[in-house]
Amino acid sequence: MVVLVNLKEDVNPEDYEHWILESYAPTVKSLPSVQDWRDYRVSGLLGSEAVPPYRYVVTVEIDDLEQLGRDMADEEMQGLLSELHRFAEITQLVSERFA
Repeated sequence: MVVLVNLKEDVNPEDYEHWILESYAPTVKSLPSVQDWRDYRVSGLLGSEAVPPYRYVVTVEIDDLEQLGRDMADEEMQGLLSELHRFAEITQLVSERFA
């Protein structure tokens, strides 16, 4: 899965990153369905001065989408997802590695 993230206007990037590192990422990484999690800051567009369309990109290696659905239904995850949506607008792309 690839997740594209833009912070809401009133969110301080340092607050978001601290929350991700201390709360969200450790919990997601511990889910049975998640094999790997990586969070990237987007610093620019190669060969362009334009503003990147997203502030962060997250990659998540998922073993089983059905299990992920069960994992995300957990009460703790529902609370964390609610917090995430207070920080950011997210787009989740279900993707499959082929090479």
